[in-house]
Amino acid sequence: MSAPIGYSPDDPLDTVDLEILADLARISMTLDPVPEGLVERSLFAITLAGLEAEVMELEYVRVPEMSVRGEAPPVEARTITFTAESLTVMITLSTRDDTRIRIDGWAAPAGELTVELHRPDGMVSTTTDEDGRFVFEDVAPGPASLLLRTPGADGGAVTTPIIEL
Repeated sequence: MSAPIGYSPDDPLDTVDLEILADLARISMTLDPVPEGLVERSLFAITLAGLEAEVMELEYVRVPEMSVRGEAPPVEARTITFTAESLTVMITLSTRDDTRIRIDGWAAPAGELTVELHRPDGMVSTTTDEDGRFVFEDVAPGPASLLLRTPGADGGAVTTPIIEL
């Protein structure tokens, strides 16, 4: 198949080219739009991947549905354990009345750690107590990852995979 007469791939784009590209963009957005939040989630994942940290494995444990007794409605809670060679972290996610989430966590072996909660919209941090316990009281639902750092300039870091809160 030969190129149309008068066409050269080295020629600058003209109005016909721009109209064709606009039509292709419209068709693409109609038939296969970019999923909502994909760009933010991708940038978040790339940022986490850029951190030089050991990635922990995820072990998910769901609380049995009939584990709450009494008249009060059950509190939704999920327990997730992350393991790495150097550290194990268990977190419990509890949904509050206003759909916000409380994260209670424990790191073992216990010691002084900085715990960072990374979200697409930013990062917040806290420290563990002497028993390895930490809390994030008021967290919005959505993707998140924890990064745990040991103190000092040469301290190591361990990160969890991204989870949906």
